[in-house]
Amino acid sequence: MPAVPLTRRARRANRRKAKTKPKRKRSWIDRVLLGAVVIVSLALVGVGAGYGYIQYRFHQVSKVTVRHLKKAAVGQPFNVLLIGSDSRLGESTSDASHFGSSTVQTGQRSDVIKILHVDPGSGQVRVLSIPRDTVVAVAGDTSQIGHFNRINATYNNGPDQLVQTIEANFGIPISHVVQIDFEGFRGAVDAIGGINLNFPYPARDAYTGLNITTAGCQHVNGGYALAVARSRHYQYEKDGYWQYDGTSDYGRILRQNAFLRALINQAETKYNPLTLNAFIGSVVQGVTVDSTFTVAGLISLAQEFHAFSSGSLVTTTLPTYESDSSVFSSLGAVIYTQQPDADQAVAQFLGQAPEPVVTPPPGPDGSPPTTTTTVSGSGGSTPSTGGASGLGSSVPSTTTTTALPDFDPTPC
Repeated sequence: MPAVPLTRRARRANRRKAKTKPKRKRSWIDRVLLGAVVIVSLALVGVGAGYGYIQYRFHQVSKVTVRHLKKAAVGQPFNVLLIGSDSRLGESTSDASHFGSSTVQTGQRSDVIKILHVDPGSGQVRVLSIPRDTVVAVAGDTSQIGHFNRINATYNNGPDQLVQTIEANFGIPISHVVQIDFEGFRGAVDAIGGINLNFPYPARDAYTGLNITTAGCQHVNGGYALAVARSRHYQYEKDGYWQYDGTSDYGRILRQNAFLRALINQAETKYNPLTLNAFIGSVVQGVTVDSTFTVAGLISLAQEFHAFSSGSLVTTTLPTYESDSSVFSSLGAVIYTQQPDADQAVAQFLGQAPEPVVTPPPGPDGSPPTTTTTVSGSGGSTPSTGGASGLGSSVPSTTTTTALPDFDPTPC
């Protein structure tokens, strides 16, 4: 059958149709990709806004100039001095009732001296605690506190002399300083929603206000966390009797380390820009950092270590001992660096031999200590005869760690 010729109008319509491409329906892959682009864009906007606000908050944190810091190379291990200040300035009425007011407890000392060794390459973090009553050779200006004193006394005029003293006595270079007072400590814990500690027995400390009435896992807020971390007169109820932990500062250091692990556990569940923002915002009144810290550096560290497990935290306490007779009796009850154990502990902490020691800490007779023998589990030791200790370039293969006694709280 012959084709019917098209009219002029039909031919024009066919030409227009040929020039127009059919509209393709958007496939499910297109929709997913478009959605992903939108989500990523929104996330970038959110992170950008969070970063800007964190930067704003960070500028509100007090800064201090520490002249004797030693900057580590980018990507290399570095040490952060963490100082717990016992300054009573700005404390609450409740704290004053337990810890003493600023009119009674004047000045400031370093109640807590912990050094964090951070290795970005391996992702390792180690903590070395130095007991506050350790006698050291004071570095820098000695006109106010003398040539020898407790290490916590070197913080009275700020962190710089404490940094100098640590470097001169133990060969540990300090790259950064973070100092925190009562309010900053409480705010840091509350900002992440508190921490969880398991108390094997009911516990109390009348000096800090600690009062745990039942055993088991407890959700601890900032106030109780502070009471745990500051407890030097810790008591626990076992077998129907209240018993006393007589190790004083040693016991407190162990409980502080348990607190750090619990803090890490809680922080692992709160890692996001908003939590970091809240954390910074809550502690601006109680935390001071050295002026070389930057927001970018802190966030970079947080990103690198946000998955760090509390079980990977290695804690060490500088080995020390007591002596019945001493030329430093005017300083009260003090302790002395135990050698060669202390040199070995520092080397293990750093992962290498420390820097040359300029002024070794003194023994009870005022001279650098000789070798001493540790009394296991007592926190002290008995001096023994032996030559002066030294440390070569090799690092001991064993690790010095301190186990918690069965009555102290643990993370849960």
